Amino acid sequence: MKTRATKSSGKPTTEIIESTKSAGPKVQLGTDSTNPSQLFVLPEGITKQARIVTLQNPRFLDENRYVVCPERGFYEFKAFTEPKTTPRSWLLSQEVIAGQDGAEGTSYAELDIKRTTEPKGYVTRNANLFIATPIDSLFLVLPALAPLPTSKSAEAPNKLFLTGDDYLERLASVSPQFNSFLRMDAIRAALEKRMAAVCDTVEAGDETMYRLNEGKLLDEILRKAKKMMDPNGLPASMEEKLVRKALDVPILGINREESLQNRNEEGSIPAESGSQTSAADTPDTQTTLSSTNTATSSFAETSTAATSFTEESLGTQKLKTLPAINAPDGVADLLRLRTALFFICSNYVPPHLSESIKKMLGSSSSKVDFSRLDSHLAHLARMRQEAVSMRSLGDFSRKRSIIEDEDSETRAEKKRKKEEEEKRNKAGVSRGVKNLKKVNTSGMKKMSDFFKKK
Repeated sequence: MKTRATKSSGKPTTEIIESTKSAGPKVQLGTDSTNPSQLFVLPEGITKQARIVTLQNPRFLDENRYVVCPERGFYEFKAFTEPKTTPRSWLLSQEVIAGQDGAEGTSYAELDIKRTTEPKGYVTRNANLFIATPIDSLFLVLPALAPLPTSKSAEAPNKLFLTGDDYLERLASVSPQFNSFLRMDAIRAALEKRMAAVCDTVEAGDETMYRLNEGKLLDEILRKAKKMMDPNGLPASMEEKLVRKALDVPILGINREESLQNRNEEGSIPAESGSQTSAADTPDTQTTLSSTNTATSSFAETSTAATSFTEESLGTQKLKTLPAINAPDGVADLLRLRTALFFICSNYVPPHLSESIKKMLGSSSSKVDFSRLDSHLAHLARMRQEAVSMRSLGDFSRKRSIIEDEDSETRAEKKRKKEEEEKRNKAGVSRGVKNLKKVNTSGMKKMSDFFKKK
């Protein structure tokens, strides 16, 4: 009895194996590194003796990376990261050198360099960037000048005069990698010079002895805070969120009928002036002028003017001034000064020293009087409470088109972040998943129905 047999494919086994191999990836990616490389931007002009070392962070008392250069001083690393919802990476490659001796026109054949097709680059998992920025060496010595008390109940230790070597030995005990730099005269001279700026000094023979003076330390930090806010004030983000928002005057008791009447009167003015519209009558200029001249301008209007200023500066490169802050003379500068001072203390000064500095600022012997600022902020807080109570008892039929709520800026920012997050989620969805979402699943059983007990 004959049976049917399947026909052979006719291809030898070696060809099948070769076709299987050719179907795989041409370039095999290596395994992920357990210690991946990072991208650092070092300052220009540092010497060959400069090193990246691990030192104690003066504020949080943990280990951080710093750059120490005998000639240029100390640098700290600032990390710039991207959100996890927006994945990015760096593609790094080695620089091709034209010749070993630096001569131009040297060919690869003369140098006998073997050129291969294998990739020589490196792709990082994220787009983190670490930039070395200058830091005052005074902050690195502060933990040695004023060590943290051993216990909360312990009394403050007696402040004694010690030599510079004693303080530097304390610094080296918590940062062992700093020992090699303490032998360099330039580093020791720079540290002792910064210690003398905040310490009382006495001469004992051939040596100079130091003791921390908190008054001098406060003067030094105040000098840095004033330098931080000159000449154009604080950075734009700090100025907007910590100064303008704090000094914004709330709107009290504006009736809906009066506001609508004012809007109609403002709308009729350009029509009476003629058919031509001057540059001063544009909407952005009207917003700036009204927020400048009106004593009760809201924070939402101020932030809108700042946003339009940023957008126009990117497009037309024309400078515009932000509306003036409605506050008594000197109050805004006091708030800027205190904001800069607290920023320095919260990043570079040990916690126990920061608390003592804040107490000295509030005392009567302080060189800067913040009483005017505190009284004005308390007055604004009372006005905000009155505005909230008046809104709760006022006209509930007013339309939301009249933006006079202080929380409108917060709600708009939350809405914007939510929309951006939804866009990112939609962008990360594949085409197949999008097609599956369009399928009509009415009448179909769910997957959980197949796993129920019968």
